[in-house]
This record gives sequence, C-alpha cells and structure tokens, in this order.
Amino acid sequence: MKYIFVIVIFLCNLILIQAQTFTPDIKNYTIENYDADNQNWDIDVDENGVVFIANNKGLLRYNGQSWQLYELPNKTIIRSVLCVSDRIYTGSYEEFGFWKKDDFGDYYYTSLNQYFTSDHKIDNEQFWQIVSYKNKIIFKSFARGLYVYDGDRISYIENSFGTYDVSVFQNDLLVTNSYRGLERLNKDKLEPYQMPNRLSYDSSLAYNISSYQSLLFLYDSKQGGFVYDSEKLIPLPQKVNLYLGKNVLNKVVFADESNLAFGSIKDGITIYNFRTNNIRHVNKNYGLINNTVLGLTLKEENLWVALDNGLTKIDLESPFTFFKDFTGTLGTVYDVTFFENSYYLGSNTGVYRLSETGELILINDSEGQVWDLKVLNDQILVGHNEGSFLVEDDIWSKRLSDRGVYCSVEIPEKENWFLQGTYYGINLLRKEKDRWYSHEIEEVPFLVNNIAFESDEIIWVTHPYKGVYRILLDNDYKKVLKITPYGDNQKFKQYQTNVYNIENNILLYNSGNWFKYFKEKDSIGVFDKLEKYQNKVIVGKEEMGVWVNDRNNNTLTFVNNSFEEQTNINTTSVKKRLVSKYEKVIYKNDSLRIMNLNDGFMLFDINNPKNKTSRLKSPVIDKIYTKNKKVPLESSSNIKIPFNEARTLTVESYLPNNYGVDLNYALSGRIDETGIIKEGKLILQNLPYGDYTLHLNNPYANNLKGFNKELKFSVLSPWYLSNIMKLIYFIFILGVLYIGHKINTVKIRREQIKKERAYIRENQKRIQEIEKQNLEKEIFNKKNELTNSTKTIIKKNETITLLGNELGRLLDMSPNKSRTKRLINLSKNKVDIENDWKTFEANFNELHHDFFTRLAASFPSLTSKDLKLCAYIKTGLSSKEIAPLMGITTRGIEIHRYRLRKKINLDAGNSLANFLITF
Repeated sequence: MKYIFVIVIFLCNLILIQAQTFTPDIKNYTIENYDADNQNWDIDVDENGVVFIANNKGLLRYNGQSWQLYELPNKTIIRSVLCVSDRIYTGSYEEFGFWKKDDFGDYYYTSLNQYFTSDHKIDNEQFWQIVSYKNKIIFKSFARGLYVYDGDRISYIENSFGTYDVSVFQNDLLVTNSYRGLERLNKDKLEPYQMPNRLSYDSSLAYNISSYQSLLFLYDSKQGGFVYDSEKLIPLPQKVNLYLGKNVLNKVVFADESNLAFGSIKDGITIYNFRTNNIRHVNKNYGLINNTVLGLTLKEENLWVALDNGLTKIDLESPFTFFKDFTGTLGTVYDVTFFENSYYLGSNTGVYRLSETGELILINDSEGQVWDLKVLNDQILVGHNEGSFLVEDDIWSKRLSDRGVYCSVEIPEKENWFLQGTYYGINLLRKEKDRWYSHEIEEVPFLVNNIAFESDEIIWVTHPYKGVYRILLDNDYKKVLKITPYGDNQKFKQYQTNVYNIENNILLYNSGNWFKYFKEKDSIGVFDKLEKYQNKVIVGKEEMGVWVNDRNNNTLTFVNNSFEEQTNINTTSVKKRLVSKYEKVIYKNDSLRIMNLNDGFMLFDINNPKNKTSRLKSPVIDKIYTKNKKVPLESSSNIKIPFNEARTLTVESYLPNNYGVDLNYALSGRIDETGIIKEGKLILQNLPYGDYTLHLNNPYANNLKGFNKELKFSVLSPWYLSNIMKLIYFIFILGVLYIGHKINTVKIRREQIKKERAYIRENQKRIQEIEKQNLEKEIFNKKNELTNSTKTIIKKNETITLLGNELGRLLDMSPNKSRTKRLINLSKNKVDIENDWKTFEANFNELHHDFFTRLAASFPSLTSKDLKLCAYIKTGLSSKEIAPLMGITTRGIEIHRYRLRKKINLDAGNSLANFLITF
C-alpha cells in the first residue's frame, strides 16, 4: 500500500505537470536586479503598486522602475511586511515597527518596541506575519503568538501561543493554532470558531488559511483543502491534496473568486480553479527561477512571489499566454502554425513540434534557419535556408528545391502552386498529382524576400537593399516577360521596402510611410487611407483585414479591409521579446492569434484582450534631486532650483501598478526636448535659467487627458544675475557712465589743450620760420655787406697802391718832386692794413662769432696772421684778393696758404677753402 500511495502521488504530479503547455506572463527578478540578498521572506504591495519585500538584508522597495534597500538600525533580517496607508510595517528579530516616506521620497524607520510596558520583554522572538484588522495591526510571532498595536499601545493576546496562520474573514480575525485549530479573536481573547451551517469539518486541524470577500480557504495535511463560500464546503480533489502534501504548501492566496494560488516549498506556484478544476503550474519548468515560495500576495491581478532565491511577478490578467523554451535550444522563432492539435515552430535552429502535453520535439534533419511554414492539407511546407521541404507525420522530406527560401506565396486559382522568394531569385514550386516539381525563374538574378500578386501574371517583389520590382510573368509562370524596377524612387529613403496586396491595392511601406501603386499612371504615390498608420508596419494578413504593429507606441491593431480599426492590443509588456522586423501575427481560429517571439511564441484572444484598466494611471514623481541637494516633494508645484545646482537635475518617476514600463517625457522652456525615461530616472543637464514644464506621459493612455503628470519648475538665475547684482550692475553702469563722462570731459579738455598747444607750436614754428628767414636774410645781407666792404677795401687799397706806384714811376719826371713825394707818402698812409682788419674782423665776428675761438682751440699753433688768412679764405676771397688786405703779394699768400695746410694737417686731396667754410 505504501508503494501504491507513492506511485499515485507521482502520477498525480506527472498529470498536473504535463497538462499544461502555456504559462501566464512571468517576470523574474534576481539579486542582479535588486542588489540585496537572494532570500526574500515576505512581500506586499501598496495602493500605488509599489512593491515592498522582506529581505535578508532589509526592506526592499520596487516602484516598477528602480530598486532601493533600507536596512534596520540593528541590521537584522526582515521576516514580514505589510502596507497600510502610508506606512510599511515590518517584523524582524525582537523588533517590529513601521517605515514612512519623508518629504524627499526616502523612508525612515520607527520602532514600536517603545510601546511595550516596562515589564514586557521580547526574548528570542521573530515576527513572521502582519495583518491589518479594524484599524489595528496584528503582529504574529511563532514563539509567543499575537501582538496588537492600536496606534497608542501594544497588547499581547493571552493564550495565542502556537498560532500558525492569521486571516480576516467577514469582519472576524481568524487564527489557526497548532494545538487548538481554528479560532477567532473576540475582544482581547481567542475563542473557538464554529463553522456556520453546522458543516462537517474538523476545524481543530486547520493549518493554512486565506480569505477573499465571502470565500474562505482552509487546509491541513490530513483532511486536505476546502473552500467555504458561506453556504457550503468545496473540497479540493484528491490529486490536488496529494500534490500539495507532496510539495509542502507554505502560502496560499485567492487570485479571484474562482482561483487559488498555492505557494509550495518544493514546486513553486500552482494556480487551481476550484470551479472548473483547471490547474496551471508556474515552477522552474515553466519560468519560475526558484521552487521555494516564502511569500505570496496579489495586487491588481499581479501575483507577487517572494522566493528562497529571487522574486517573481505573475500577471494573471495579461492578454497573452506564452510558450517559452527555457533550455535555449529552440532559438528565435520566425514562424508558427497550428496543425493536427500541435504547434509547429520554425526557428533559426530548425523545425519543432510542440505536442499537446507540452513536449518540444525537433523534426529530425530540419536543423538550420527556417523562415516560413505553410499548412498544405496533411503536410507542412517549410521555407528553409537549404531549400523547400515537407513535414508529414514528423518526418522530414527530401529537398523540393535547392535555394534558400524566404517565403512561399500561393498562386491565385492554382492549387498547390507556389512562387517562392529565395536567396537567389524566384522559384516556382508546384504539385501535380502526388509529385512536386521545382523550376527556377532565371531572369530574376537577385534576392527576393517578399512577393505580392497584383494580378494572375503580375507580381511585385522586394529586395532588402535594392528596393521593389514589378514583374510580368508568362501564363505558365516559368518565364519573365518584363521587369520594372522602382528601387530608385525618391520617396523610398530606407533600404527595406515591404509590399502588400490589400483589396486589390498594391501598397508599399518604406521609411515609416505608406504608398500605393497607381496603375493608370504607372507611378507610386502617397496612400491617404493609411496616412494615420505612418511608422506602423503590417505583420499579419487575414481574410477580413491586416494586423498593424506600432513599434513606437507598442500597439498591435487589427485594421479591416475598409481600413477601420477593430481591435487594439497593447504589447508593451512583450516588446523586448518580439522579433524585430520579423514580427508575425498568425491566425489560429476565430478567437486566438499566435505571435512569434525571440524565445518561443504567445497566444492572445482577440475577443477578450484583457487590457488592464489599472494601466490608465498618472505617473508618480518619486524623487527630485540635484547633485548636492534633495528637493521636497511637497514643493513639486513650485520648485526653485539654484543655477549652480541645475547642472544635473534628476527626476525619478514610475507608473503605478506597472512594471518595467518606460515613460515618455516632454520638456518645454528654455530647452525643448522629448524622449523616453529609462529605468525611471530622467537626468536633465546644464539647464539655462528660466521656467520649465516637464510632462510625464503614460504610454498606455495614448495621449488621453488626465493620465499624464506635469511638473513645473524654475532654474533661478545665477548669482551674477540676481536682483541685488542687477542693482549693483545698475549702480556700476551709472558709475561707469559718470566716470566715462568725466573721462570724456577730461579727454575733450586735453584735446582742446593739445590743439591749443599744437596751434601755439604751429605759430611758434611759423614765427621761427619767419625769424629764420629773417636771420638768413640778415646773414645774407651781412655776408654781402662783409663781402662788399671787403671788396671796397681791396679796391681802395689797389687803387691807392696803383696811384702810389704810378707817382713813384713819374717822380723823376715830375716838375714838382717834393709835392709828388708828399702824394706818394700820403697814398702809403691811406693803405692802413690794421684798420682794414679791424673793420673786417668786426663784420666777420657778427657772422661767425666763435670761429676764431674754435679754430684756435682745435689748432693751437696758428698765429694771428694764420687766423686772418683763415677768415679771409672762409669769406671766399681768392689769394689775389687777400694779398692787398694783408699787404703782401699774391705769391706770399700762396706760400702762406701752403704753410697753413701743414699746420692743420690737411691732405692734398682736400680743399682748404671747403674745410674752413664747413668748420
């Protein structure tokens, strides 16, 4: 019997595990994300969706963008956490209290141990659970039981030793006790809780407990689990009880009015619908990073799990369910098709079949890049990098065509005839009877990655780098009649062009814009009906319309053939998992669609997209600070930032109840800019002074009013532009103007004086010029007078000498010799050389007053006779003219001149006259 029991448990576990293929949206967080210890004991979420975690290292806070760690003063492990209004209550070793946010967005701790009476001591107690009940906070310790904090004091509930679990149900605080079973708190005492309606349930064995509205869950290892709905007890199936006993139930919460979430020690999370008996597992096999659940809480359809190693968020209301390959062998999925109750996946590593039991099976020999999958009756046509292949009964066929295939497009009105875009052109693949034939169209010598039919014989094909071509084929699709390239169209700015046929319209997408081929004009122009779908690309085509993906706003939209929007799916939560530029939406049935991912694929129900209304929230500003200063959040409507602090202004923000969602922002003011806030932290640098408005936008709101956050702030002018400095500048300018006026006045006066002095100098110069001219004239006159007087003396002396000589010659012939002798003597007396010299000297000194002094000083050996000769020579007299003045012959003058040259050491080549004139 023992072995049979073990086998039953094993089979139950196996059935539970294999019954599931798809998982909800799971997000794991490790110590690399939150930078604390790996072990997390409890978890809770406040009204804004901010998550608080009891971690080995302290209190972890996660607002959906960034993590903060707050340590207790005594650095002990936090075991429990509860969010109540603006307080975060935590329990630790011999310590419990609450945290509260200060004006700057940080949390500070207040210990409640001070409220104990002096005679009460907490010895060796750890507080593992905290519950809010009727404006009171209940702290649970395994060592002693329950403590109640009412805001003023702390009281101990007597006889609460052995308390295991606590929950509030229909206004009662229910307690499971290891010794007495299920009890309720009545005033300050515990009393047995009687199940209503005389239900046959042994409440003395109750162990785990949880409540939700009018529902109560009870569990013990002997009786199993029960759901009480105020009227009846709904027992859990035996296989579920066996599973919970095997894997050790630790935590349990209601996910909604139909689902329970069990957290186990050995196998992660199990979500059980007690109305439909449907079971979903979230363990390491399905994306959970650790199987030991220590804490569990539900907020806004997000199930938060505190693990022995990490944290996990499970979005129970995501519009998507996922298949994810956690082994990494699958690779990136490029196409998916559903065939005979199995999913077939084409990836960069081959073709896989996902069975009903969740087993991923590689089709043998299919290894390689797969681009395209098509269901053909009882077969699957595969576009592979080595050619075309068929899959039937999981068997890989022989190669149908040799060239790598991007896409296979069925020819209209030709069953099992395909044109294939290949690595080297276009291939015709056709099936006749039971045999496949492949024919290469040689006239297309370039890569083709997309094909669209305009008519039976006209196709449009694209090359990823050379643009788009219009090709006319013959009737049997084996020969090209005409190729018209459109790759050089000036409207096509990017290398990649996509082409589609929608309602017999050839549409082209390039550079975020939509164009249409106008056949009557044989030209490509803007297509007005798709103008609002700029920067949006078609990722799936169905009979009734197309799927359009907006990569910028993370929105997937179904547009019908009349170009009207019918369905919008927000893809923000999966945007990092989409296969960029290769997204595909694949039809499964009337409700479900498939979309390929870089690690698997996902399903979504177009009739029940489950877009969360909780996403329509206004962003919250968490912190504002500069490099050296924190800004109080209460002043966020009138923030003044000093200029020297505006070099780096940081604004931390988040979107309530959303996680990993990047906000958009727009800054207006002296600087205008827009962008995306990464990890909740916007850093504005080097802001000029002035007024600014910062808009934080909810990406889910699509610009709806009321869901954005506005922050107005001012960067104060620098100190040198403050009002005091402006006054100083004004006074300074007045002073500068005054000084400038004074300087200008002085300058003008100086200019006047300068002009006056220049005028005086000019007058003096003119006077001096006149005086010089007068002086020169006077000197000239004196020279003339000296020359004339000297010549007069010379003439007189020559005449007297001539008369004396003539009288001396006539003396013997004179009748009166005595009278003639008197005349001769008289003539000799009239030639007075000394007197003549004095007259000459007086006139000469007036012209050359220091000549004799300088000459005598320069040549001391000169005699007075030498000086006289020098004066006569300087005057310009010749030797013949000088002789009468000196009373000697001309020959005597020449001899005298020769001697004079010797005395003054004058070379033969130099003129004595020139020397004396210039001396």
